[in-house]
Amino acid sequence: MFRILCICSGNTCRSPMAQALLQLKVQKYGWPVAVKSAGLAACPGDPASENAVRAIAEIGGDLCGHRSLALTTDSLFEADAVFCMNRTQKAVLSRYIDPKKVFVPTPEIPDPFGGDLDCYRACRDALDAATDAFLAACAVPRIDAMGEADAAAIAEIERACFSTPWSEDALREELFNENARFFVLKVLGEAVGYVGMHLICGEGYLTNVAVLPRARRKGFARLLMEHAIAVCKDEGALFLSLEVRESNLPAQRLYQSLGFTVRGERKNFYAQPQENARIMTLDFEQ
Repeated sequence: MFRILCICSGNTCRSPMAQALLQLKVQKYGWPVAVKSAGLAACPGDPASENAVRAIAEIGGDLCGHRSLALTTDSLFEADAVFCMNRTQKAVLSRYIDPKKVFVPTPEIPDPFGGDLDCYRACRDALDAATDAFLAACAVPRIDAMGEADAAAIAEIERACFSTPWSEDALREELFNENARFFVLKVLGEAVGYVGMHLICGEGYLTNVAVLPRARRKGFARLLMEHAIAVCKDEGALFLSLEVRESNLPAQRLYQSLGFTVRGERKNFYAQPQENARIMTLDFEQ
């Protein structure tokens, strides 16, 4: 679960509105994200400002039950990313956590406290644009070596993508295979794709590359393949080879764009449905 914390001064105007906006957005995309808010100078228990409640209600959000919270070190340290309103707040927060975790909108978000409904609407709209930019920054895909905690998520990806998926146990076994190189791509803390391969005596063999159906057409498969290629080169492999269904033309086009060429075929290599495989290989200059 990716954890976002929204910060302002009193936690009755800007940060609860940012929280509500972010919650609407992550729900829309189905991301496993938890959003909270707090104030640097909050009086715990205060309700959201009336105009903040009204402005957010106009776009389908609900701040009626909001009660302000004071920022605590625990909530700050637990957050994976922090959204604040200006550089002064970031300077304060950066005394305690990595400044790279703290996002400041451009332009900064002025405090609407005491303003009329139109003032709060303008603040809401500024926050709407700023939270889009924040999510885009947080959603930069990250590729890491597969760990034991990733096996279950990768097994889910396998089940979503293949008729004969690898099991979670089979994936865990690869953690102890000295020839295995498995990597997972995460967005906002969620595993949405992975690539696996075996490097044996300078030869690379791709086992699988997969991206969740709802995360496709974003370039993630290319990122995973480029990462696998870079690892092969770094480890001195002579080539990287893979099999692909004859009917999977989009995958073949991706591999061709990366320099792979067809070297042969394997009859009835795939089951459910039965189909031949094309062998494609990328040679590395040594």
